[in-house]
Amino acid sequence: MKELVHKSSVDKKTIFSKEMLMEQIDLVRGLVMIAYPGYHGLGDWEPVWVILENNEEMASGMDLTDDLDPEKTTLWVVNKELKRGKTFADHLGANEKTKVVVKAT
Repeated sequence: MKELVHKSSVDKKTIFSKEMLMEQIDLVRGLVMIAYPGYHGLGDWEPVWVILENNEEMASGMDLTDDLDPEKTTLWVVNKELKRGKTFADHLGANEKTKVVVKAT
């Protein structure tokens, strides 16, 4: 799974299908079942249990996602805080040799 989601996959421009990702989740589910048969010993709060059992909506008190509130989130690039309403040129300069690569994940 680590190899599949490693940054080298981006360099290789690997395209993932839902089936590929579901296969990896099933492998993790099998490994967890080997270590914790029937999830015995894992608490209901355990992130791997919640994700594998698809109970994230049920457990609203848990913060298992990396979702960030856009109104309270600040983006930092090369040790500079990017202010809303300004362009990259305002923050990084208008040097034509400057290259900025932006990737959304």
